[in-house]
Amino acid sequence: MLANRLQKTFFAAATALSILPGLPQVAQAQSSSDVFGAIAYSRSTKVYASATGLSRQEAERGALYNCQQQSRAKDCSVPLWFKNAWGALAVGSNGAYGTGWGYDTNNPRKGRAIAGRYALQTCKNYGGVNCRVIFTREARYQVIDHGSVLVPANE
Repeated sequence: MLANRLQKTFFAAATALSILPGLPQVAQAQSSSDVFGAIAYSRSTKVYASATGLSRQEAERGALYNCQQQSRAKDCSVPLWFKNAWGALAVGSNGAYGTGWGYDTNNPRKGRAIAGRYALQTCKNYGGVNCRVIFTREARYQVIDHGSVLVPANE
């Protein structure tokens, strides 16, 4: 009985230790300068919301929470997440919608127009009539006052 318990304990410890060498690689895979953004949307109420975060999950959870709080609807969903870029939501007069994301490494502000174009095209591809961009959001770090402090940019 004691030998069986020791064997199980040893096996559990060996299993746990076997995954530890991979943990630093997982942590390093995400750059400390990455900012994620997400846009949530409720079709029934036409309410949209967004959030940024240091992970995709954080941004999606924040956007979904914000949408649910603002709309009080149960149909909020997150059709778009993006990283170090702009995100956009376009809605048609018939209720169809589309999203897009974009960036320009030479001029980050141009990412807004790129995201908007993709959102409009996606809206039209889903049968949208008179699609127009109703919301854009940026997710990237910016240096403020040439200092060393990095803060997420919010538009």
